[in-house]
Amino acid sequence: MTVQKLRMGYREAALRGHIPEASVDKLTMMTILEAGIQAFYKGYYGALLDEHLQKSQDLRISNREGWDMALSAQDSVLEDLTGIRWAHRQLETLSTSDFLLALAYTRDAARKPGYAPFESELLKVARTRTTNNFKPIKARGATNLLHRFLARRPEATNVQYTGFIGQGEFYSGVNYELAIGYTWEMYTNDEIGEFVEAMEELGEAAARTRAWSVIDAIARMAPRVPLLNGEQGPTIQNIQAIKSFMASQTVDGRFVARTMTDMYLPPAWDSLAYVSLNSQALAGSTTDGLQPNINPVYRAAAPHNEPLMAEIFTQGPEGNPSYNDPAAGYANLSDKDWVALDRNARPIEISYLEGFQAGPRTYTKIPDTVELNHGSFENHTYAVKVGDVHGATVSERTAVVIAQGT
Repeated sequence: MTVQKLRMGYREAALRGHIPEASVDKLTMMTILEAGIQAFYKGYYGALLDEHLQKSQDLRISNREGWDMALSAQDSVLEDLTGIRWAHRQLETLSTSDFLLALAYTRDAARKPGYAPFESELLKVARTRTTNNFKPIKARGATNLLHRFLARRPEATNVQYTGFIGQGEFYSGVNYELAIGYTWEMYTNDEIGEFVEAMEELGEAAARTRAWSVIDAIARMAPRVPLLNGEQGPTIQNIQAIKSFMASQTVDGRFVARTMTDMYLPPAWDSLAYVSLNSQALAGSTTDGLQPNINPVYRAAAPHNEPLMAEIFTQGPEGNPSYNDPAAGYANLSDKDWVALDRNARPIEISYLEGFQAGPRTYTKIPDTVELNHGSFENHTYAVKVGDVHGATVSERTAVVIAQGT
């Protein structure tokens, strides 16, 4: 579909009295912007959006009245798409589009625990919270009760009170934004495809940013364990060393034991870790020449590929390859470092501003001139902005470590 064919279709509809003549140019542009927005969410949600596009289509075909009611009931989920919904209602007089209802269904599904838009296993294990403002948030999970267990209360005696020491650190949500413009020159040149493709890539970048937040928190805050032969990667000996470190820690004079349940690996080590964790016997060794020596880390943890982690550890915050600020906690990390954690302790936390739990929002900039087909007054540009607000932290440092070489 080209710009001119799209506009000609709306002009024909106006001549037939289906839409007002004055709305032709605006509908043309809003249709292009909606195509870009749909591509953005395709890039962000991937197959999940496809699944709900099919669900929306099936409902529309089988029960159009129910489809209309379902869309009307989703106002609170689609409040950032007010302008697009105006155009959408106009378009419904000419054709059908299942996108808005599909997006509402998708946002509902994305609120479920464990959902991650980007292929990041670390993001999937993070504890989630919702905030109403940008004030500092105190991380959960780091408050130490003076009593680790409930106290016995003998009959007819008063209840015993305990105290607590709050050790959680404060962190804040951050507003992440990018915009893509659709220029008058693109409109004049009949270009839609490149704009749509760029919006899909922007969706992938938004998904990647959420994973980046969690990995960034680990890079800055997680303790690092230097291994004697760390340059060899997750060998049986190195995995055992990390297990031993996590199982025997001291915090404020209190002994803390953590179990390594998961390992997050850069591409350099994923195959080696699989062999180390899934070999039941040590290679070339036996006991008394009869029984093989058992691998002490056999199935000790679940391995996960985390390629983005290697990129972030190497490049530093926001992909700056020259970044090496010790104060920010990124110094001396590399693409060979790997992460181990105890997911039962829920050591990672990510918070979302109210309204952003299911993902980012999109905002459209439409012309502020009467001559809509010439774009805005300043620079002849229409635009779609993407915004997301979230922050992440390590809330329990005894339960996540970065394994490093010497």
